[in-house]
Amino acid sequence: MKIKAIKIEPEAALKIFEKHSVKEEEIYDVLKNDSPIFRKVGGDQYLAVGFSKTRYITLFFTYEDKTKEVDITTAYPSDKKQIKSYNKVIK
Repeated sequence: MKIKAIKIEPEAALKIFEKHSVKEEEIYDVLKNDSPIFRKVGGDQYLAVGFSKTRYITLFFTYEDKTKEVDITTAYPSDKKQIKSYNKVIK
């Protein structure tokens, strides 16, 4: 999946940080600096699991195919099952 732009609405960023303690920088790390695994979960909604500098993060986002733009819906620390799936694909 090619990503040209990542959007995080201020309200979404605040909710993600307050509820899940995930910072915007971690989201950017996963999508720009890591090789996350992607899975389509319905409509234009996708899931990505990747590694930030210190932990695994799971992201939900919409993807606009024409503009290659991602709009983050939510993000949270990955659970054991998601981490295992990520490591199985990456290794």
